[in-house]
Amino acid sequence: MHAYEAIQQSLTFIEGHLTKEISTEELADTVGLSPFYFQRLFKRLVNKSVQEYVKLRRLAKVIDNLKSTDQRILDIALNYGFSSHANFTRAFKETYGITPESYRMDSIHSASRKFL
Repeated sequence: MHAYEAIQQSLTFIEGHLTKEISTEELADTVGLSPFYFQRLFKRLVNKSVQEYVKLRRLAKVIDNLKSTDQRILDIALNYGFSSHANFTRAFKETYGITPESYRMDSIHSASRKFL
């Protein structure tokens, strides 16, 4: 298996397991590489560490949920592996520059403006 194929296979695995715990060791094992080599290869080809990439993909899925459901923000965060509301809010704000609560309110207001 070529390097890019191994990373593509790991990306597919990540997408299918975003609501579960994902370890670097597990990903490396799924593509038959050592964890050390896998992490280096992933960083080189994706330009993000494994855990940073997983966090960003989870946050992208959270965005979809915030827009499309009225599920509690804490429940969405817990579904995507964030350990607490504080950790989730910090990660969300670092990535998007606003809190998840503000994002949801903005998306609700912008959706209601479409109907006016």
